Parts: sequence; structure tokens; C-alpha cells
Amino acid sequence: MPSLKNKHPLSGAVRWTVPAALCSVAMLGAWLAAPGASAAATAASSHAGGSPAASSPQVIHSVAKVASAKSVLAYWTPARLKAAKSIDLVVAGATSHVVPATGTPSGKPGAVAGGLPGGKPLAAARPGKGIALSTYPYPYPYDSFTPASGTWHNYPYRVNGKLFFTNNGSGFVCSATAVASASGTKNENEIWTAGHCLVNTEANNQVVDSSALFIPAYNGNVSNFDPFGEFVWNGGWTTSTAWYRSSDLTEDESAMTVGTSSTSGKTLGKAVGWDGFAWNFPVNEQFVAFGYPAASPYNGLNLVEDIGSTAGQDSMSGADATEPIVIGNPMTGGSSGGAWNMDWTSSNPGYINGHNDYKYSNQPLAMYSPYQDTISNTVRCFGKTSC
Repeated sequence: MPSLKNKHPLSGAVRWTVPAALCSVAMLGAWLAAPGASAAATAASSHAGGSPAASSPQVIHSVAKVASAKSVLAYWTPARLKAAKSIDLVVAGATSHVVPATGTPSGKPGAVAGGLPGGKPLAAARPGKGIALSTYPYPYPYDSFTPASGTWHNYPYRVNGKLFFTNNGSGFVCSATAVASASGTKNENEIWTAGHCLVNTEANNQVVDSSALFIPAYNGNVSNFDPFGEFVWNGGWTTSTAWYRSSDLTEDESAMTVGTSSTSGKTLGKAVGWDGFAWNFPVNEQFVAFGYPAASPYNGLNLVEDIGSTAGQDSMSGADATEPIVIGNPMTGGSSGGAWNMDWTSSNPGYINGHNDYKYSNQPLAMYSPYQDTISNTVRCFGKTSC
């Protein structure tokens, strides 16, 4: 696990931590909740085109009409990258309704392994079987910090990055992660992120992003902020029907496909490797979460890591029969879509089993994620039941 010497990006303290033994309301600080769901959705408002298809009734996917890679790269100058606004985390409401994490998966567990840079798949492994149920008062225990910047370009950190995209004439940013692709290990070209980082569901208008690119191992503190190049979205996208049609937070997840590196011509998998993916696993897990929070008190320049265990579930009904899960995590807008990994180590990315998705106004130090179920894997597989 990470060294205790790593520091939080905005303080001299070793870590920004809420240990289980020190949980108290007094530790909330002055963090302000992000704008609500309507603000997050309104930010995504330019149409990328493409007629969606539903090869599975639970999943929508399409190939959008997007600008050429050359045009997208020309648009995203360093100045525009720096000026991109964070897509605010969805605020589900003023008051949370957390229940003990006793939910059970509705389907059979499954997993696909990650891969090494160079395009070599990792050996298939059996993901962990979960951890014991623990009950914590809010604020839930967590350990949040910025890893030493010299490690960001190392594997497996480098599978994480920033997703930039345009909407309604403005530039925005989320977080995303290279993931086992529906295209197969010979063309690992897929990123995983939140559904609200792909498609606007405000007023039921389903507006898809445009001019998007993914920068793995992004480091905004140095001139070489894109050490592996920039991977332009080629128009392929997929999300759950529940999110696309109904703004259902229990299935707020999406995937996008990208072209080759702007500098090396390598596929995403060959350049940085990719995360594994797991679904229908126990709700109680130990997670290592990543993201690039950009809203105050963060600045969007740094990769932030958060370690936390499942602290409960959100009593919310939706297409996913298993309710969303929550961990202690103080990240803000811009971190949306960043992966929650189980079985992560300093040499293996483990398995994506959630992502930074939404908060409640009364819990700024907690982060919620859809529970990854069979529909989640169907989204990753672009409508197929397996890939």
C-alpha cells in the first residue's frame, strides 16, 4: 500500500485522514457541497450526433459523429486544458439515507483481469471475496492523499487519467480509467467513467459529449503533462438505458473508446496497460479510489488517491436491485468517473468495482458509487452479455 510519506496536495499534513477512532462532526471542515444534479447535467449540452442502439434493453450504445483527431488535438491547447471546468459531482439531495451494507448481488459474480503496458494481459485471478461488515458513524474512515508525482507515470497508477470534453461551446473535465475493452486485448481502447460525464439527461434531452480526449497519467504541475500522449475519443460510447432515459443514479456509468496515442501511435493498452473489471461481488469491499478533483479545495492538477472501505448503502431504488455503496472520500467535482479498485497493489491495478459518482449535501466527506452489477458489465461490453 502507499507510503505514509505522501502528502495531500493542498496542505503540509502527511495525509488528509479520518481514522475510524476519530470520527466526529467537528472534522467536517468548511468544504462546500457541489452544485446539484441540474447544474452537472446542464454543463453537458452540445450534441455529438449518432443514433443510439440497444442490443440489450438495459444498455444504450452508439458511434457519435465527432471531429477528426487532428481537429480535436488542435482545439485542446494547453490553455484550454487548463481552463476546462470540472463537471460537478451530482448531489443526490440534502440528506443522505444510509443503511447497513447488507445487500446481496442479484447475479453471478464475474471478473476480467487487467493488463500490462505493451498489451500483455495479466494472468486471470480470482478477485477478493469481500470484507466483514463494519458500521461507522459519519464521517466514515478514509485515507486521502496525493501519491508522489514521480509515481503517476508508473504502472499501475498510469491507467488513471483526465477526460476532457466540450459541451455547448465550453470545455469540461472528469476523471476516467483505462479498462478491459470490449474490443479485446489486441486493441485495448476503452475508458470507464460516470454516465454523467458522457451524456446529459437534464430535461430528458440525452445530449452526448463532443471533442473528447483522455490523458492518462496527467500531471498539471509540469510542462510534460501528457507523458503517454493524448487519446482522442473516436465516437464510440455506451451507457445504461436507466441513466440515459431516467437519470437513474444506480446505473450512472459509461464507457468510451479512443484512438491511438497522439505521440507514439500506440493503443491505450500498449501505452499504459488497463484495469480489470468485476461485477456482482460482495457489497463490502476495501477500495483504492483515484481521481483528479478540480473543485475547491483542489486544483485539478494532481492525481488523488483515497483508501476506504464500504461504510453503507444508499436506500435508493432503481434499475440496479443492489443499492449504491458509500465510502469515506473527500474528493470534489472533476473526480467524477475516477475508478474504485478492489485488490489494487503497487504492481497490479486490480479490478474496477465502482467509481466516484455522487454525494449528499450533508456528507461532503463521503462518496457514493453505483454497485457494479451485470448491467455494468453489459455497458463495458457495449451491449453484449460478455466480452
